Amino acid sequence: MAGAIRDYTYLYAHTSGVEDLGKGLGLHLATCDARKEHPYFFEGQMRHPRDVAQLLLVLSEVVGTHFFKPIPRNLDPVVTSNEAMLRFEGFSGCCGVYARADVPAESFKTDLTGRGTTNVDFNTPMRNALARLRDSDEVRLAVGRDAVAIEKAGTEVIEKKVKLPVRWVKCFSEVQQYQPGLSLRYELPPAEARRFVRGLPKNSPKRPCYLTQTGRTFRLTQRSGPGTVQFSGTHRVKVLEPLMPLIESLRVWYDDSTGVSAWEPVLKSGRFFLLLSPELYRGLSGEGQALQQLATGAWEKNLARVQASLRWQNELHAADLAEELGLPQADIEAALTALGARGLAGYDVHQGFFFHRELPFDLGKVEQQQPRLKGARKLLDDDKVKILTKHDDGGVDVEVMGTDVAHFIRLRDEGDKCTCPWYGKHQGQRGPCKHVLAARMKAGEE
Repeated sequence: MAGAIRDYTYLYAHTSGVEDLGKGLGLHLATCDARKEHPYFFEGQMRHPRDVAQLLLVLSEVVGTHFFKPIPRNLDPVVTSNEAMLRFEGFSGCCGVYARADVPAESFKTDLTGRGTTNVDFNTPMRNALARLRDSDEVRLAVGRDAVAIEKAGTEVIEKKVKLPVRWVKCFSEVQQYQPGLSLRYELPPAEARRFVRGLPKNSPKRPCYLTQTGRTFRLTQRSGPGTVQFSGTHRVKVLEPLMPLIESLRVWYDDSTGVSAWEPVLKSGRFFLLLSPELYRGLSGEGQALQQLATGAWEKNLARVQASLRWQNELHAADLAEELGLPQADIEAALTALGARGLAGYDVHQGFFFHRELPFDLGKVEQQQPRLKGARKLLDDDKVKILTKHDDGGVDVEVMGTDVAHFIRLRDEGDKCTCPWYGKHQGQRGPCKHVLAARMKAGEE
């Protein structure tokens, strides 16, 4: 599954580009969704064209880069539109970097009216034109221009064939599970952020690096210490350098338990969110952070009700949905996790809530995208899971029969452990193994 490639064809009504409209410039983004349709979202004048252009250019750079192999990529990002925000999302070719450009409604002189998610055509001429935009230019942004015109006979449709990695698609199912665990570690002022990012080496050290603060100065160090932020691949952060002249601050998020870091330049007209996998050679597609909640939560019986309440909201709060639907908040959170695994919900760590989107890819069922969960269910169906001991403190000891050997699992509030080689290698940092999942599901049944 990890190395699978699918042939995928984008059908665009026109090529994206920047055109002279006489009274100003027009940035027209072509769209294509999973049904090969061309959604039209809105057209409006940008208040700060240079900011938006640079956000899109850096996103394009991430999506077009494989950060540890010289492999060219040509994948188009995904845009989600609602009344409050345009969100452009994508992953690097190595699946180790997630990038999102958030452009709020306040950045336009026209209200955002469209709702939906689609791919947008990012081509070389458009990127070259974006690089020349200035705030003094009068620029109108149209997402899905000429959507009606494609119905006319003889209208040309631009066909763009790509090799779409299944890993790239699966990343959308995984990345939002990391974000709720992130906490704001540092907020660098503009001058200090520019100095730090510009000083990062282009050739990344092989060992992990650490961001640390000494007084008011932030610097790179090779030693871990209190409050440091560990990250691998300095060139993965240096990709933000074009945004540095425009920022108001640089926020750095970190999760000590997973080693995931996120770097968020805040601009006058939007934000850029860059999330890094813990290691340079480690993609985000096979992490399995949501597996335990998917395996043990009461999401299946409530999934349809929660999904029916999705209306392209920019903010999805579990507490509000629980009150609206009359369900426990824990069940709502589990359902949102399952919807996230199906690409129907993303997470905004800046605001601390999920948002509704529907990816223009067919993710299929949750189990098909989560082989460990599928394996755990098979262990239960084959009656290979046995409860050994239940402790007074709530802990449970479980035996799971593998192919040739029995694995012993300790389920504890402070963390589960398994004797299998997979757990021994990853120590729970890449989500639970199938034996722990099966044990949790068995314990929940009893």
